Formats: sequence, structure tokens, C-alpha cells
Amino acid sequence: MAKETKTDTARSELVRLLEGLEYYRSWSISCIESETGEVTEDDLNQIVMPSSFFLQVFEETKGRSGTAVVTEVRRWYSHAASDLCYMINSGDEAWAGHARQFLKSFQAEVGFDFFAEAGLLRKFADKALKSRKISTEEDYYSLRELENDLSQSVVSPEELVEISEILRFYEKSADLG
Repeated sequence: MAKETKTDTARSELVRLLEGLEYYRSWSISCIESETGEVTEDDLNQIVMPSSFFLQVFEETKGRSGTAVVTEVRRWYSHAASDLCYMINSGDEAWAGHARQFLKSFQAEVGFDFFAEAGLLRKFADKALKSRKISTEEDYYSLRELENDLSQSVVSPEELVEISEILRFYEKSADLG
């Protein structure tokens, strides 16, 4: 059996991430289509490039440059996560519901947490652990997902215990419990 190279490992990670990014792209296109009836070239220019674009760039790069493509795809996760957070906190319940449903479907279909790949779950956790409180309802629901995901590897078991305590306090003070 041939030894897997760093390039092979990076390519495998890229393919995994691109599956999720393509899922997001398809969802975004379907949202635009259902809202406006059509998807224009301008609409497509506002959405992440197709996964085939990133894969082609990766294949055409030499050496360590391939990891830059993986980093760029992770940045797209962060941008998309920011858009999803905006939708969830927009005050428009239909829009927020679509975003929440996307996140649930994404986890079920693609097999990993969108916010975790964007690095947001770690940021939410660090913020809550540092301040010993939860600032927003979005943070609360994100951390609840973290708490409910038995396979999560974003925080240590000790940190998860602390986060659970912070969640219970937030629930009591916000009358969510």
C-alpha cells in the first residue's frame, strides 16, 4: 500500500470540505430561486464558486500551495457562517427558520457541523468560557448544539462541563429552562 503524502491528505480534506460548500451553494441557489423565481449571473457572483473551481486550482498547484486552497475554502465557510448568523438574527422568522433548517440538514446530509468548520463554535465557546456568560441567543443555540453532539471535538470534556453550567444559567435567566 502506498504511503499517503501531505498532498493526498490535503486533497482528502479539501474534497470533504467541498462537499459541504457545494451543499451550501446549492441551498443558496435554491433560496434565491424560490424567492425571486430565477437565478441571475449577478446572483451567482454573490455565492461561493462551485467546488470544481477549487478542486481545479488545487490540482494545478504545486507543493505546499495546495494547502492555501484548503485555507481559502475554510474562509468561505466563515463567510457563509457569518451570512447564516445574520439570517438567524435578522428578526425575520421565516429567514431565520430557513437558516436553522439548513444547519440541521447540513449536519445530517454532510456529516459535520457547519459552524465547527467555520471555526465559530470554538469562538463561541471561548467567549462564553472567558466571560462565564452567554451574550446572544445565537451563541446559546450554537453552544447547545455543541453540548448535544456527543461526537464533538471542539472543546475538551472539562470545558464542556463548564459550558453546560453556563448554558443552564442562561436558560434560567432567560426563562428558557
